[in-house]
Amino acid sequence: MKKSGPDIPRHLQHFLGEHLVQDRGCSLNTVHSYRDALCAFLTYLQHKKNLAPRAITASDFSAENVVAFLSHLQRTKKCSDSTRNQRLSAIRAFARYLRWKEPLISSDMESILAIPSKRTSRQVLGFLDRDEMEAILDAPDANTWSGKRDRALLAMMYNTGARVSEVVSAIVSDVTLKPSGTFRFQGKGRKERLLPLWKSTSKTLGQWIKGTGLRPSQPLFPNARGAMMTRSGVEKRLKQAIIRATSARPSLVQKRISPHTLRHTTAMHLLQSGVDITLIAMWLGHESIETTHLYITANLELKEATLAALQPVKNSSMRFQPDDELLKFLKSL
Repeated sequence: MKKSGPDIPRHLQHFLGEHLVQDRGCSLNTVHSYRDALCAFLTYLQHKKNLAPRAITASDFSAENVVAFLSHLQRTKKCSDSTRNQRLSAIRAFARYLRWKEPLISSDMESILAIPSKRTSRQVLGFLDRDEMEAILDAPDANTWSGKRDRALLAMMYNTGARVSEVVSAIVSDVTLKPSGTFRFQGKGRKERLLPLWKSTSKTLGQWIKGTGLRPSQPLFPNARGAMMTRSGVEKRLKQAIIRATSARPSLVQKRISPHTLRHTTAMHLLQSGVDITLIAMWLGHESIETTHLYITANLELKEATLAALQPVKNSSMRFQPDDELLKFLKSL
């Protein structure tokens, strides 16, 4: 008979059902991501170790089993390093929770927290040029209800660089059109941001809200049934807009475009317009400016401009000294 110890199933239910939202302020997307990762781990223990989820103990929630699970993900499930790291991140979060709630097993939890993440290579961010973006914005049929909504939706996404979850969860009262257009929404970790709207976006939104008679508490971008749009719904509408836009911009056919591509596009266009990287980080709601620095890496035009600023050295014995502005830029990379 196993010795009595911490009630892991009960802790798991509290962790997912209350702690993440009430104590840490995590979004529903984060809760679902952690839930899926921990369910996958419990399923692994059930199938490979013959451990029923309801009977799991602290000794079963061990670094040895976690490492075996991560190996299983990549060898059997063929998961990428990124997916493996995401699963580990969720398990670590639960381990930190157990370390807090059950000090007697803190050393075991430290062993789990010590499991390293795998280094992953960052892909070059995909984004659209201005002509491609304009073609997509103009693509939806302005004579139909869904087309008017899609025009307002895409304009909002490009203007704000918001995540899909942030846009679809918006309600009409989140938009202020006068005296100047603004959009208020909650980002990751329920952090509220207030962003200005371009005049063109305010006009499009104003026409959409007035034409539909939407009430302040209703979804800003509802589906045909009046409910909040889903992520897949937004992806479908964007795909249709891209198909219509390819006649004007054939280059779109060669690109893999998702709603997140519009977020990348917003960031790149702000960067190319000379907006400071710190302001872009605030605009996108990045917790770390390091995330925003990826856009500098991806911006080929900015690299070419930097290269052009490097004048050839006339005398090989002379030491190159960059001007202050160039030095400031290089240090920011």
